[in-house]
Amino acid sequence: MNKIELLNTECYGTPTGKVMISCESGLKIYEMEDRDFTEAMLELIQNFYPAAFKALGELYLSSKPNRTYYEYLIVHRFIRCNFNEYDNKKDIDGEGSFNFEFVQCPLRGECKLCGIVCNPAFNTKLSQRETEVMRLYFRSYPAEKIADKLFISIQTVIKHKRNSLQKLGLHSLSEFISLASRNKMFDNDND
Repeated sequence: MNKIELLNTECYGTPTGKVMISCESGLKIYEMEDRDFTEAMLELIQNFYPAAFKALGELYLSSKPNRTYYEYLIVHRFIRCNFNEYDNKKDIDGEGSFNFEFVQCPLRGECKLCGIVCNPAFNTKLSQRETEVMRLYFRSYPAEKIADKLFISIQTVIKHKRNSLQKLGLHSLSEFISLASRNKMFDNDND
């Protein structure tokens, strides 16, 4: 399964605890041998939900010597905690963003991973300065105004933009604005 196949994907759990994947190439049971899917999901989880990745990594630490199984367990649990319902809204949309579901879980409120793994907080791993620069780009400031506002050179602004896009695996400012909007990155800002 390549990155394109990861897009527009619906995942859901079965009563027996298996995870099903429905994508453009069809419906299948998610298995440990699905390395392309596992690696693509791990990359998204690591890059944008590092607290969830860390918590799941610690939970399955005893399986880490068997890397394939360890990574499979992390992705399997992440799916079960966030995409366990079969519905009409794709869990991974056409742009590669997750659409989390409220999964009915008998451990809700008691599970130590509640709020960390299930419906995790979006995090970009950008530095504070990169976030400041990208916030101003998001608000339609040109590079010159960003430089003036943050008391840095235009070259530094451009460098922060380039580094931010690279860290996020994006190629353009419009992709960043779309990502920031979908994930409500700056919704709580008062600036």
